[in-house]
Amino acid sequence: MKEILWMVAGFCAAAVGLIVWGPQRTRPVQDLARRLEVAWSDHHTVA
Repeated sequence: MKEILWMVAGFCAAAVGLIVWGPQRTRPVQDLARRLEVAWSDHHTVA
């Protein structure tokens, strides 16, 4: 019974996490890729 309660609590925590940090949040990898792309294009257009 105790394991089932922990499992339900885990699913609830995961659902809250998905709601709070949903798809509208920019992922760090995507942000880094955009910065790299801008820096790369600036470097090649200035020189």
